Amino acid sequence: MKRLLLTAALLALAGSAHAQIGRPNPDTNGDGKLTLAEVKVAQVDNLLKRLDANKDGKISKAESKPMEDLAARFGGAKATAQITRMWTQGDSNKDSVLSRAEMEVATQRRFEVGDTNRDGWLSKDELANMRKTRGRDG
Repeated sequence: MKRLLLTAALLALAGSAHAQIGRPNPDTNGDGKLTLAEVKVAQVDNLLKRLDANKDGKISKAESKPMEDLAARFGGAKATAQITRMWTQGDSNKDSVLSRAEMEVATQRRFEVGDTNRDGWLSKDELANMRKTRGRDG
């Protein structure tokens, strides 16, 4: 159970489409194609629901601290590095807050990198490749 929670936490914190189409299935319309809109809901909206304690549409370092501690405890150095990347790459104005706009830009960038055939959606193979290259896509 703790491993499952950690995996969900890391996927949410990374704000990426690294998960395979599976449970929970971000493919909300069930067409087998994971679009940018679906990725944004799965990543940005769900991350805000989980971590935005004061409901201001942003995630502060303080709000993310419990999730970061959990990730570090169960995921070790790799999880810690992933969270550091999230803040370094995602917090573009360096105010120690991730806004919805910053999360959406980061999500779109990763989506575009993952959509290798440029068809506007992510296949299971593209998602699997994103998982393999996690952290190397900038």
